[in-house]
Amino acid sequence: MFANLLLATAFQVLPFYEQRPAQDFYALRPFWSREAETTDVLWPVFTAHRDWWRFCFFTHYQSNADGGYQFEVMPIWWNGVDGRRKKEEEGRRAVGKSADDSSYWGLFPIYGRHPHVLTLYDWEFVLWPVWMRYRMPRPKDKAWMTTNAVLFPFFHWRDDGSWGFWPFYVTSHNRADDHTTVLWPLWNWKTSFADRDTGGAGTSWMFWPLVGRVDRERERQWLFLPPLFSYAETPDGWRGRYPWPFVEIERLKRRSRTSVFPLYEHIDNFRYLDGVKEDEITRFGWRLVELLPDETRVFPFWVSRPDDTYFRLWPFWESAVDAQGVRYGRFLSLFPIRWVPAVDRNLSKFWTLYERVTRRDVTEHALFWGLVRWTTAAQPH
Repeated sequence: MFANLLLATAFQVLPFYEQRPAQDFYALRPFWSREAETTDVLWPVFTAHRDWWRFCFFTHYQSNADGGYQFEVMPIWWNGVDGRRKKEEEGRRAVGKSADDSSYWGLFPIYGRHPHVLTLYDWEFVLWPVWMRYRMPRPKDKAWMTTNAVLFPFFHWRDDGSWGFWPFYVTSHNRADDHTTVLWPLWNWKTSFADRDTGGAGTSWMFWPLVGRVDRERERQWLFLPPLFSYAETPDGWRGRYPWPFVEIERLKRRSRTSVFPLYEHIDNFRYLDGVKEDEITRFGWRLVELLPDETRVFPFWVSRPDDTYFRLWPFWESAVDAQGVRYGRFLSLFPIRWVPAVDRNLSKFWTLYERVTRRDVTEHALFWGLVRWTTAAQPH
């Protein structure tokens, strides 16, 4: 009976053991921890969640809601079952039609097949880079485009007529343009089609590294020593680089930006309909100091919010308010990056000498991993 009562009670033994049954949290640091559906063993060596587990970041298993799964020891080995394709095959077999195998595997660089890697679908290779093939969606006509490559990246051809012998000559037919390069990157030419999501119909060319020009319905741009110097005009305004990435200026309908990298950046954001300024952002020292609408940051030493929902004075103090309005505070806070749950579960207790939790009108204090505890009335915020 006493053991059952103990297991139902929140308590802590120095930084080594902690349990909070109400939050389904248990930890035997630094060896093991469990919080709801996530379990760590010697983090970051092993982590398991409801439908996946990971070992040393390069071995990973994932089960999917569609009935498929994937196992990988990247980048050497992977295997799995494409659940979506498996269901399609079962439907075809039910009506007596032949079906492709939904399972896949790969041993890089000897042979492999994978249903989706980055932006590539049905990727397949033999003795990579000797030969490979992949598909990509073509939304304009709701079809697929297949690319074959031999001795990648030197020679490739596609079923839409695009082909290339890189770097001597490459032609590419895309959703919004036809693109040609000769002796890449020296000469580039592009013919763009009418499209509401881009600069519209027109042409653009570049003779690198000297000069380039864009003439489209909704964009006019000159480039000199690209990408160092450029000036572009659009219906929304203009932008210039003098030179990139050190000096950039934008004066657009929704954004005004001035950047002197890495010293200073200022951004004003406006409402599109009436041009009223919504907020502004100022940065110094390439984001070392950031003045944001809802937060002030001096990385890694200081973070504060006007609504007092988060404060950090690194490495000494950190406080935050969760979604239920419970306020947490702790001393010390040595890890310089916030919002890392695995660090909080497995490591942060070792350097946290004091904690406090405020719920409504009561504040609970814990010193030296709970060896000293007391309660006070909460101070209004």
